[in-house]
Amino acid sequence: MKRALYWVVVAALAAFCLLPILWGVRTSLAPPLDRSLVPHRLTGEHYAKILARADFYRYVFNSTVVTLGAVVLVLPLALAAGYALGRHQFWGRRLAPVMLALPLLPAVTFLVPIARYLHTMGLYNTRTALILANAAFCLPFATWMVWNSVHAIPPSLEEAAFLDGCSRVQALVRVVLPSMIPGAIAAGVFVAIQSWSNYLFAFALTSDSEIRVLPHAIVEFIGLFSTDLGGLTAIGILALLPPLIVFQILQRWFVAGMYSVAGK
Repeated sequence: MKRALYWVVVAALAAFCLLPILWGVRTSLAPPLDRSLVPHRLTGEHYAKILARADFYRYVFNSTVVTLGAVVLVLPLALAAGYALGRHQFWGRRLAPVMLALPLLPAVTFLVPIARYLHTMGLYNTRTALILANAAFCLPFATWMVWNSVHAIPPSLEEAAFLDGCSRVQALVRVVLPSMIPGAIAAGVFVAIQSWSNYLFAFALTSDSEIRVLPHAIVEFIGLFSTDLGGLTAIGILALLPPLIVFQILQRWFVAGMYSVAGK
């Protein structure tokens, strides 16, 4: 009975997560006026219309630049901060729990100050503004993920490197960093997915269509008097594919990093 109940719960959770995606795939492949549960025929016209639009590729390019920029900016800072928190004792370490609380706050609570600062610096309505905003939002949790992976690395490895004549920097580069790869990959995947799918910053910090990213562009398919459900679900599925592919490729290291498994 326990095993049966376990699989019932697993199936219910899987259905809860997968049914919206499956319904989106169904709607994106169904003819415009087909509202049946199982479409009478499948069509790729919604995808063809989106792929034929030149602005779609501009949106993808902008999203890619913002995502890669946030990952490149966050990872070195998270690695340095996570190592310092995991290996050194200093007064500021007491404030580490605050770092974990920041990602739990709604992003809208500090959206106005961020927009004001970026406008003052002349960065409003630029890709740089989106990169900085996403990086600032993702950095605390990414640091915690790296910090978590540092605890899985025995200090004796660094001590052995010191006995062999390595300086702290050499021990960090040769011993610690290779063992922190799972944590770094987990943090990178987290930052990439968050930056790719973030709509709030794109909506609040940009107004030029040339800077618009893919999540912001999806709103174009929601009309005032009607909604293009086929196009809306089709572009949603296309936006879902890159993070899904990245996660499938890196899921082994992502899980290892989340569970603090040191790299070999």
